[in-house]
Amino acid sequence: MIVSATELASDSESVLDRVVEGGETIQVQRHGKIVAQITPTVGVSREDLLRALRKIHWTEAESQELKQAMDAASQVFGYAGED
Repeated sequence: MIVSATELASDSESVLDRVVEGGETIQVQRHGKIVAQITPTVGVSREDLLRALRKIHWTEAESQELKQAMDAASQVFGYAGED
């Protein structure tokens, strides 16, 4: 979708909703030329992931398996949710 800079300025909430909720990529046009692009981010935030994981009622075995996976990920990536 292409929006003008004027449109973006006057209705930024609606434009951002289309990106965030609809997953759309928006191109911003100024004086007839595309000058910017707004795209949704990939994945979820750390806070959203932790919130979702805390809602699950894990068995002891599942908790241990998740901890082992996170420890292994920490070895590879340097950090995996150690609070």
